[in-house]
Amino acid sequence: MKKILRLALAAILFAAGTVSARLPEPISMPQDIKGTSPHKPEAAVYYLTELVKEGKMTAEEAERTEVYMIFRNARRMQDLQDVEGLSEEDRRAYMKKKRELRGNPLVEYANRCGFTLERAKELMDLMHDSDKGTSYYGKARHHG
Repeated sequence: MKKILRLALAAILFAAGTVSARLPEPISMPQDIKGTSPHKPEAAVYYLTELVKEGKMTAEEAERTEVYMIFRNARRMQDLQDVEGLSEEDRRAYMKKKRELRGNPLVEYANRCGFTLERAKELMDLMHDSDKGTSYYGKARHHG
């Protein structure tokens, strides 16, 4: 029985680890922001710089992506202010409605940065170290 529980726990931990794939934290990241989400603009710039150094993204793509991430972060902070004081149920409903209004994140990223949908997919996959962009790309192609 203990062996089964250990195997189940190991499977759960492995699955949880694979869901939140992301790039390793850049060595150049300052100590005071280590551990900060790569979605935060103050950390994102270090990840983007690494991708440029590795030749996986151009400097212009990184700059456009950084501007987009600043915009996304500001919008997210506004959303969080808007739901302050609401019940969990109301917060979830508000955020769900916002996501529906904004549509496919890959399409938004491509449009705001002036990338083709295909290049935006490649960049999103790179930045998430996963097939997140590919997944959104499939949804965009399927729905419109």
